[in-house]
Amino acid sequence: MDNPDELPSRDTSRTCIPLPVRKRDFPNESCPWLTGDWKSYVHPEGALYLYNDTVGRRTYTEAIIDKNVFLAVDMCVAALYGNLLRDVSGDIRTDSIELVVQLKVLQTEAGQTQVYCQYYFVDHKARILFWLHDPHKATENLFGALPGVYDLSHMGYALEQEYWMHCERYPNHELDRVKLVKELRELVMHASAEILTSDMSLSPFDADELSRILELINHLHENAKDDNSPHSIFVIARFMHYFARAKFFNFCGLPCARLDADKSIYPEPELTGFHPLKSGLSFTLEAMLFWAPRARLKDLQKVWVDESVITPRWKNFNRNLMTEWTVPNVNIGQSQSIGIIATYLSIIFITGSLIVSLLLARQNQKYGFESAEKATEFLANIAGTLFGMKALATAHSLPYAMLMWGMVYFAIALLYNVFKSYTIAMLASVVSGCTVVVMFISWFLWTGKIRQLAEFAFC
Repeated sequence: MDNPDELPSRDTSRTCIPLPVRKRDFPNESCPWLTGDWKSYVHPEGALYLYNDTVGRRTYTEAIIDKNVFLAVDMCVAALYGNLLRDVSGDIRTDSIELVVQLKVLQTEAGQTQVYCQYYFVDHKARILFWLHDPHKATENLFGALPGVYDLSHMGYALEQEYWMHCERYPNHELDRVKLVKELRELVMHASAEILTSDMSLSPFDADELSRILELINHLHENAKDDNSPHSIFVIARFMHYFARAKFFNFCGLPCARLDADKSIYPEPELTGFHPLKSGLSFTLEAMLFWAPRARLKDLQKVWVDESVITPRWKNFNRNLMTEWTVPNVNIGQSQSIGIIATYLSIIFITGSLIVSLLLARQNQKYGFESAEKATEFLANIAGTLFGMKALATAHSLPYAMLMWGMVYFAIALLYNVFKSYTIAMLASVVSGCTVVVMFISWFLWTGKIRQLAEFAFC
């Protein structure tokens, strides 16, 4: 269907007509050639679309067409509904069926004009999309984006998420909002309980978002028994789409279903050949970066599972990165040669940490809080490179590692100047302070190592 980039631009050559005296009604005259039961509707976000509400011929199409294309659309609608009633069995109720049609006019290399009819049917009772012709081309991107999609029940979840996207795009439906609000509340309450009691929740929203969604559901419940409102249908469909999408990506209802957010449903890939960041040569790089890439890679692996993004973890991961990359500056001065060199190195590393932090923060603002689809596309591109996800983990760990090296050189410069001093009181105070600090750091590292060994032993 239409890409927002293909929408027509506004004609600025036309001038404003004088407003008639006592004019009190302002109809939309964008499609004056509409005939029969076709009417124009305005989406809550402002888009204009056309709808034929005749029972047994309910159809949507875009409003960016002219009269000739509209007449062709009307002919396609008649033909498609005729084929539907002739080819399918009688178990389909036409009052729950809708059709979306759009014509594509393309110019061939020979200069000829070809018209293509793009369409899909919607079954509100089954909450799916279906086609009368081979749907392979229409569903290729839908099913092909996730490896291992071959069960019909699994495909049904993919079509259900497309169904909710349809309701979101064309929200003037006469749906049972009382039932939908109750169903949505059940989903949100279950997701809230799961995310509060488990670190492995598969919810597409975090705890704060779920709390705000529940508030919206309470408002929706107050208006559920009123006449259908496209705004309410739009809100319900938007949230239902996310939950249906999560069921599809987690292989809901199958023996291999993902039950924990960290669980991979695919076999472990075999490591073949030389990999510059996965071989033993990476040990030196990791040691120079204080093993920060290894920790960052583990964080990324909790976010990027089976080439799909766990949205709440992705948002939390980026919030933590933005907090970590906010680093204070350090300004010191020395008077000795070794102290000056160490001080310069300290300033260089700290400055480098700040610069890398700013660059990563700017990049993170571009993709960090985007939708799950944008995050998935970004991480898929990274995973497909030669260095893979470990390259991104190494880049994210650079601010921390460079700051650590800056602190190391700062400590060298400070201790050099202290031990050059002949004041016994200064030496005693600094040595005692350094001893206490080293003891605390050693204790922290030792407890961390014990915890890692315990996790390894009991996993």
